[in-house]
Amino acid sequence: MPRQSLGTMEAMVVLRRSLGTMFAALLAMASMPALAADAPQARPGSPLSAWPCFQDVRLSEKSNRSDSPWVDFVLLPDVFDKARVDLADLRLYQGSREIPYALRVRREENRRDAIRANIFNRAQGPEGSTELSLDLGPESFEHNEVQVEMPSEEFRRRAVLEGSDNAQQWRELREENLIRFHSDSGLSQDVSLKYPPSRFRHLRLRVYQDPLVDKEPPAVDSAAVYRTVHVPGEMLTLPGALGPRELTRANGSPASAWIIGLGGESVPVEEIAVEVADKDFVRDYQIEVGGPEGSQERFRHHSTGVWRRRAGEEQKPMKAAFPEVQAARVRLVVLDHGNQPLEIRSASFSAPARQVVFASPERPGGDYRLYYGNRDAQAPLYDFARNLSDVLVPPPARASLGERQANPVYLPKPLPLTERWPWLIYMVLGSVSAVLGAVIVGVARRAIAVHDAQEAAAADCLPADEANGS
Repeated sequence: MPRQSLGTMEAMVVLRRSLGTMFAALLAMASMPALAADAPQARPGSPLSAWPCFQDVRLSEKSNRSDSPWVDFVLLPDVFDKARVDLADLRLYQGSREIPYALRVRREENRRDAIRANIFNRAQGPEGSTELSLDLGPESFEHNEVQVEMPSEEFRRRAVLEGSDNAQQWRELREENLIRFHSDSGLSQDVSLKYPPSRFRHLRLRVYQDPLVDKEPPAVDSAAVYRTVHVPGEMLTLPGALGPRELTRANGSPASAWIIGLGGESVPVEEIAVEVADKDFVRDYQIEVGGPEGSQERFRHHSTGVWRRRAGEEQKPMKAAFPEVQAARVRLVVLDHGNQPLEIRSASFSAPARQVVFASPERPGGDYRLYYGNRDAQAPLYDFARNLSDVLVPPPARASLGERQANPVYLPKPLPLTERWPWLIYMVLGSVSAVLGAVIVGVARRAIAVHDAQEAAAADCLPADEANGS
């Protein structure tokens, strides 16, 4: 192989090795922040060193003397201001012992849960009826409704439902007419038997013929058992921080705006109520929600509505209800058009209460604390919460929360190296650039020296007449 090719290849090998070394250094530098951020961080001492905030749970004398097996308290904006949005970082402690709890959103609702049931003993009953039995199993779940599925379209049939613990002795739970018919206004039907809450394992259903429609025992496809519970709600209403009126425009018309502070970040709100001094008016309004003052989270449109008050009507607070949202501030925009601006004196906001329920202490006394603020905490998923009934009777004894305090054993999570020492990346980049420049200069000098040596060797090998240019 010619010497020129060998020299060129040698220079290229040196250059490749140098560039590979530089690339490895750059890759290591780029991975430093990720490694520093992802590496497990030791948090010595208390297991609560990752929680920056806490509030004392104050048990009243009434709660200590209560016969209820539960205690509860309601979360306030102080908690929403520092806790995670999903509240999965809440931890309740009595001294050094973690206390299981249930977190509930106290929205009024009707819950309907299906209860598994096996159908057996299908047969023809007395008086041309159709009879079937249901076995709900040994778990003894509470139930209070049976829904009957029948293929017919027009009927009025008497149904009788009985219950038993041993499938031998039966007690009547409900007798009612099941109906289904069509009219000009649509389909009307009621094919459910509702009865007081029961724990009978066995149910027996008889459906009798409709004397105007049926000539044979009615066909019953299936029967489903349910537990329907009305869960009462609890609305938490708090005063809002009403700001001064601002002149603005909305939908191309003159308008007035007021900012209502909610007392923290990510505070749930689904209704505002304002006290208006004016005696009669009709105004369109808009609701906007946003982040804390000074943040980059600007106000965004959320809902609209109309307020109306006629002369002589009672001056009740004007309310604006909307889908629940978590925000730090609400901006109320009222379109004035050609009217005088409304005089708004005060404002409040409401949302379903966030209730924390835990078991009553066996002995009076003991300091309880609620910790929160750990962004990396996982949801605890306590057995206590999953086994707790939807409706608590008797109701829990109500406790309260003290002021928010800083956790003295809190240890902040270490920052990545690039945030702790921001100058480090510039120093490394400068060093790598300098080394890379030196390597390139060295490779260039070596390549030139190799090239000159090859030229001299080639000249020595030429005949004398060629070397003299003849």
